[in-house]
Amino acid sequence: MAELLESTMLVCFGLSWPMNLLKNIKAKTAKTMSLQFILLIIAGYIAGICAKLYSHKFNYVLVVYLLNLVVVSANLAVYFINRHYDRQTQKAGRKLIRELSGNTGFSSDAAHTACADTPVKSSRNSQGEDEMEKYRELNSITEAGGVVLFGSNTFASLPIGELSQAFHITEPIYNRSVKDIRLSQIETYLKVCLYDLNPRKIFVNMGDIDILDENVNIDDFISKYEWLLYMIHTKTQAAIYIVSIVSESTAAQKINEQLKKLAAQTGCKYVDAVSALESRRPTLRLFELLKVHMRNHPINFADAMEAGALSNQKKTEVPNDRQKSPEPDMDAVYAKH
Repeated sequence: MAELLESTMLVCFGLSWPMNLLKNIKAKTAKTMSLQFILLIIAGYIAGICAKLYSHKFNYVLVVYLLNLVVVSANLAVYFINRHYDRQTQKAGRKLIRELSGNTGFSSDAAHTACADTPVKSSRNSQGEDEMEKYRELNSITEAGGVVLFGSNTFASLPIGELSQAFHITEPIYNRSVKDIRLSQIETYLKVCLYDLNPRKIFVNMGDIDILDENVNIDDFISKYEWLLYMIHTKTQAAIYIVSIVSESTAAQKINEQLKKLAAQTGCKYVDAVSALESRRPTLRLFELLKVHMRNHPINFADAMEAGALSNQKKTEVPNDRQKSPEPDMDAVYAKH
């Protein structure tokens, strides 16, 4: 009986290790792993195995010890693999900073904090500071562990308060998007818009301004996006959702393909929101696509029925010149690029 209870304990511990292993493999970063903790667990299992060998108890409990040791050792191997990924990401970040420094004429430190061309920064400086001051004030009344939307014009146009109420979202949602911001300009906003909120989930939607440039460098854009994800991974414990650029332009399509791959490589989740453009009410459709991932609990039957009703309503509604819709037309709110 004692051996049965001991093996049950080991199985319960052992089941958690494969899940942890899978999570660490997907994350591709060692920032959330502890080498000391893994080594301590390995030492504990080795001690247990040695105790069985010393007492000559060669039974199924020993087999469970050995299986657990193998899985924990696999976590140790993944730790060093993820450390290699972290070093590669850091090298890419330093390279990006050097490139920005060379292109703008700033020092390396200035490039690291600015990440933008001087004319663009000058034109947005006042507006950006005003927005940051507003966000600092709002941050003082926020709850930790909420959901944060961080992006440019597409996200900035979302009336989160009304949408959260209409869709019955109980989790705290905060929109910390900045209008007319490019991916290369966001680093100075991260502390106020993300880190200070200590969020549980972060939805990132960048690029709707960048693609307006006909000569946008897609490889450079993805490199900067990867650097952004690395900074967020380093400073927060939040789950990150990469939201596609909501545009049908050729540049957006190419970038979205790369963003989907980047999400898989960095342990993030990818949300394809381009289909919102096909709706008569793209703002509502976009939020409907996001809200599935916002909830802190699995979608229930009532949620599914509500989503279906909204979708059917949008499909069956026919414009009538003689009768105005009781709902405001939100197409103007959402900018189609």
